[in-house]
Amino acid sequence: MLQQTQVATVIDYYNRWMAAFPTIQDLANADIEKVNSLWAGLGYYSRAKRLWEGAQKVVSQLGGLLPNNAKDLQSEIPGVGRYTAGAVASIVFGETTPVVDGNVIRVIARWRAIHADPKKAKSVELFWDIAASMVPESNPGDFNQAMMELGARICTPQNPDCDKCPISNDCKALNQLKYVKELSKNGFFDEKKKKRKTVDSEHDCSVCHALSDDLDEAAYAVTRYPLKVDKKPPRDEECAVTIVERIVSKDSEPLYLISRRPDTGLLAGLWEFPSLELDSLDTDYKDRLDKTTQFLKTRYQLELDQPTRHDLGNVVHLFSHIRKVYHIEWIQYQHDQDLMDVDEAQVKWVTLEELKASPIPTGLKKALKLLEKFKTTTSTPLKKKVVVKKTIKTKDISSFFMKKE
Repeated sequence: MLQQTQVATVIDYYNRWMAAFPTIQDLANADIEKVNSLWAGLGYYSRAKRLWEGAQKVVSQLGGLLPNNAKDLQSEIPGVGRYTAGAVASIVFGETTPVVDGNVIRVIARWRAIHADPKKAKSVELFWDIAASMVPESNPGDFNQAMMELGARICTPQNPDCDKCPISNDCKALNQLKYVKELSKNGFFDEKKKKRKTVDSEHDCSVCHALSDDLDEAAYAVTRYPLKVDKKPPRDEECAVTIVERIVSKDSEPLYLISRRPDTGLLAGLWEFPSLELDSLDTDYKDRLDKTTQFLKTRYQLELDQPTRHDLGNVVHLFSHIRKVYHIEWIQYQHDQDLMDVDEAQVKWVTLEELKASPIPTGLKKALKLLEKFKTTTSTPLKKKVVVKKTIKTKDISSFFMKKE
């Protein structure tokens, strides 16, 4: 749960998870729907399925016990990679093996002044090799946790607190900075600006990127390490989401149509409202109407008889690599028949309570809130106009001002 997710976010999810699955046997015997529902909102949903699959293998093939070393953890357990294997093996089983995450890479890159792209395969192997050479035989788990905490709390990406760093005396990045400051006091950079010229330099490292010979004092910072790589912006995607609400009778709860996503890919295995991927230009509601109507008919055999349709606007959800815009429409219609010729394991009608308990993506939870807000603001009953009818016995107002005889 803590991979790519902050501790504060994880705590409530962890407590609910452990209450539902106190043992690995409980998780292995659980239904995937239950697993997904408890994970919904945490993101990176494939992690939940891998945990479940891993638990099933441990129970069915490994006697209910995890392997006690990083190599077997990585090769035997579905979804366990190099990082997780190292963490479990060192912290739980005391194996002398490294753990390398973004925090550890940053610490090592600055400690050894490695100006390399932390995402490249050669760089990654170098960082793992260096980390492996550092792990002590005694308390390897404590050491690995300390390295990760050092990167998270002291050797931070933007504002490292070098004065509190326990390895600052040996930090090459910091020593470079101190040396440059000394040069600056002696006017080195002032002279350098006067005599500035391009200098050819040899660079034979296959991992690190060459540093410019023409750097100014301001460029000599600890934060120069590791190499900054421009992030690829997330691609834009647009999707027409239709919240279909069916009224069976006046006395029954409305039902909502949801379908299950494929078992692989983005948001695998989660439930969603009928969703049609769009070209980026198909954002006009009128242009979407025909497409969504045809989609509902083709995909769900849904014939809409005089429905009420509302454009609710859109919601945006950011994935790690996608900026998703959901265009939300609400369709309400009355019908007492269920869907025909549809796999009930993949498509179903649910009540609002059942819908909220289902594993649906965060982006579509936003869509549901949009609908609830719309209903709240538009369903306030109008004040009835009271009309008083005149009767034959009603006196004319002028009679009250006439003098009685």
